[in-house]
Amino acid sequence: MRGLNQINQYLKEQDIEGELCIFDGACMCLAYSARTSTKDVDAVFQPADKVRKAIFEVGIANGWDWNWINDDVAGFLSTKKSEFVAAADFEPLSHLKILFPRPEYLLAMKCLAARSGTDEEPSPDLSDALWLCRHLKIRDKNAITSIVMDYYPDEELSSNSSFFIEELETRIK
Repeated sequence: MRGLNQINQYLKEQDIEGELCIFDGACMCLAYSARTSTKDVDAVFQPADKVRKAIFEVGIANGWDWNWINDDVAGFLSTKKSEFVAAADFEPLSHLKILFPRPEYLLAMKCLAARSGTDEEPSPDLSDALWLCRHLKIRDKNAITSIVMDYYPDEELSSNSSFFIEELETRIK
């Protein structure tokens, strides 16, 4: 939050209005309070060059990795349906609009990513997707698959994603 406030201040000093849509672990932390930490902030932002400069400056000023907020998630965005919302309890900033993907969209992304975990570090995708299913009151794999196909109709589910969705179904019942 300190970093987001500093980005807002930087943009204010430059008289720039920016927008940042936060995904993945940071979204689970900030929008849903579903977990307490994340390693980085995955986001897309506009105007990209101006906000990227603010992110860089704030990271350097704080001794953080220059890429503490990155837009690597951009390659995984839905080209068919993108719905972003402001979290109801998220304090608005003067020059930086903060948005989050709808929970259904985030669930679809988690199912496509379907990153596995280890014994030492369980899959954050699985625990996040499980939380999202419970939040959305989803109980079966058909409903999950329907959401994934709604956001990514041209994607063929990989065997990894199919297994991930089946695993979700066993855990939400």
